[in-house]
Amino acid sequence: MKTAQINKQISGLLGSLVKSKISRNLLEGQLEKYMKQKIFDDEESHASEIVRHYQFFALWAMYKSFIRNIDKGNISSKVTKRILESFLNSVLLRKNTDNMSKQIFQNKYGMLPPTFLTISPTKKCNLRCIGCYAASSSETGTTLSWNLLDRIIEDAYSNMGMRFFVISGGEPTLYKSENKTILDLAEKWNDCFFLMYTNGTLINKDMASRMADLGNITPAISVEGYEAETDERRGKGVFQRIIKAKDNLIASGVPFGLSVTATKKNINTLLTDSFYDYYFDEFGATYMWVFQYMPIGRDFSKDLMITPRERLQLYKIQDKLLKEKEYFVADFWNSAPMSNGCISCGRSNGGYFYINWDGNIMPCVFVPYYHDNVITLYNSGKSLADAMFSPLFIKGREWQKEYNRDKNNPGNLITPCFIRDHYQTFYEIAQQSHVLPENEQADEAFHSREYHELMLKFDKELEELASPVWEELKMRYGKISE
Repeated sequence: MKTAQINKQISGLLGSLVKSKISRNLLEGQLEKYMKQKIFDDEESHASEIVRHYQFFALWAMYKSFIRNIDKGNISSKVTKRILESFLNSVLLRKNTDNMSKQIFQNKYGMLPPTFLTISPTKKCNLRCIGCYAASSSETGTTLSWNLLDRIIEDAYSNMGMRFFVISGGEPTLYKSENKTILDLAEKWNDCFFLMYTNGTLINKDMASRMADLGNITPAISVEGYEAETDERRGKGVFQRIIKAKDNLIASGVPFGLSVTATKKNINTLLTDSFYDYYFDEFGATYMWVFQYMPIGRDFSKDLMITPRERLQLYKIQDKLLKEKEYFVADFWNSAPMSNGCISCGRSNGGYFYINWDGNIMPCVFVPYYHDNVITLYNSGKSLADAMFSPLFIKGREWQKEYNRDKNNPGNLITPCFIRDHYQTFYEIAQQSHVLPENEQADEAFHSREYHELMLKFDKELEELASPVWEELKMRYGKISE
């Protein structure tokens, strides 16, 4: 069956399944069949069989997590309809997308464009969390103008075919320019889907109601564990404000997720099933993103980093939750088998890049080094596409390609990250590329011998522990199941 036909079947089935439990009992088997066909029969995909299996696990868990909250009454039919239009059809199936811009990009540059971008339009934040990767500041932090923010989305939409945008920060709900907010951005680009990372403290009833009216934006609210862990890092009383935010979102029928930073202080909590049962079954989350603490940003500290052994323990419980409990839990590092490895540097086929509040264009949110600035590019008549071909981006993609050069025997996707898991490689690429640091902390880290040795020690231990896990995965998922 051709891709267009499979997409049509998936879209039609999902439209029926979200409306009725009776339909689900009758048709879920067909949906599973078509999802597998879409993933495993894709002749254009360069993914290994391991990656294809994990892509299916992820899609199925995403579907089941969404359905659970529909059945609980946490997601309204109005919002569900819009999500099917903006996320399913435009982003996942690309049914509503003109692919001409992607083809033009490929003809001009010899590669497909990245799939999405993450942008932090403001450094403003009403909290001062310990170890914030962005070193976010007070409510007077740097902010991109509305005209520039809108132009960036237009550029990515028209010239790269993007329909998915991640908004980070700073605190995105504080963004305001020319009387416009992030919700105005979602309203203007209504055939796109927006994922917004937020501390949640400012999501009142009116904001939740407007999100429901838009139906193409979902907030991922930051927690650090339960109330004690969250308040310790984010400030006293923050967790209770998050409770109010999730109550407002549920009352309006808006699906939301959670963002968790795995640190030395909360790792024991994150290694228990009960933590995820609470947030998925009781709290009402539809998805969860886990970001292992990276030693960058404000007051970076090796004391907050989880160890390689703890990282592998985290991987194992996340793997179980995805497959057995069908919770959509994704880890920026541990879930690389879903994404076919590192997605930084504007990689084609699921890749992305990052723009911060100063307009600096970086390979990844967790790579605080850059060459180009979007303001400078636009002033010189260039576009975002030009930034994809800076030395740092080119060399990063070359490393990715070499790492996964053999799809039947790819590099270890349990250790995918070229700054965290292969720091020596990153360091050499960054030196050769003459990168600029995002801030003083990034500059200090790059020139610190202690930092360098810390990262190399981490990488060596991680490789030793992760290699047998990867070999086991290759044995288990080496062939497509019948």
